[in-house]
Amino acid sequence: MNLFSFNLVKSTFSNIKSNKQLFLLSVATNFIAFTVLGVFFLLFVNLDILFSSWDKHIQLVVYLDDKISNSNKKKIELLFNSNNKINSIIFISRDQAWENFRGKFSSKSKFVTSLKFNPLPDSYTLSFASGSDRLKNIRDFSEKIKNEKGVESVEYGEKWISRFEQFMIFLKGFILTFGVVLFSGMILIISNTIKLSIYSRKDEINLMTLLGATHHFIKAPLLLEGVLQGVTGALLSLVTVKLIHLYIVFWFQGSLESIFRGFDFQYLTNPIIYSVISTGIIIGVLGSSLSANQFLNRRNSE
Repeated sequence: MNLFSFNLVKSTFSNIKSNKQLFLLSVATNFIAFTVLGVFFLLFVNLDILFSSWDKHIQLVVYLDDKISNSNKKKIELLFNSNNKINSIIFISRDQAWENFRGKFSSKSKFVTSLKFNPLPDSYTLSFASGSDRLKNIRDFSEKIKNEKGVESVEYGEKWISRFEQFMIFLKGFILTFGVVLFSGMILIISNTIKLSIYSRKDEINLMTLLGATHHFIKAPLLLEGVLQGVTGALLSLVTVKLIHLYIVFWFQGSLESIFRGFDFQYLTNPIIYSVISTGIIIGVLGSSLSANQFLNRRNSE
């Protein structure tokens, strides 16, 4: 460590020690803000994982009209076979579908056993190849096949998928907006903390200027102090979110696995963790630079 680095670290921690309460208050405020944002990120990450796991189990069911002709049926089958995104095709006759339905619900409902006719149609269950565009392939083929003659309807859970996607878009937008508000607020908090630190050392800074200290030399400890405030708050929030993650896993993982078919509740992804730490550094630099530049510019104009 060279002399400048040593003096930088020494001066920074001296400033922190002199304004301990202000430093801790800024760290605590940043910690709370990052923790709230981290909890939203935790929710978003796991909902995204949950949707991805559901996506793997989505199948397209094509229901046929009872009066479909053999030529139209063969044409539909040809469309199935010509699509290289389809992994498997399972034909379920209306008699087989009715037998399966009665086997599941006859013991639960007398209405089912009282029916004297079969209301169910023939159908095909299509499984699509896995991949990032799997749901898009299902949607595209669904739009194509539903207009074919002999097709009564298609089903793949379009309504709940669309609602879930809309909710994820809303949540992403909310996190982004909330993050921008918090980002601006944290910059102002660090800026005000550094401003109070500057005014408590005003005479010392004036003396340093008279002795020929450059703006860079004066600003460096203030920038480092701001970065420490931002990064400390960010790191403490990541630890807290991890504790929340562990708590949920310890108490609710079994229930989540049984409800959502083996779903494993995850912690934040590495890109999000790095983004939180980077954001702590950025708000520290911006907040401290704002106050330091205002003070030095005002002093030069006097």
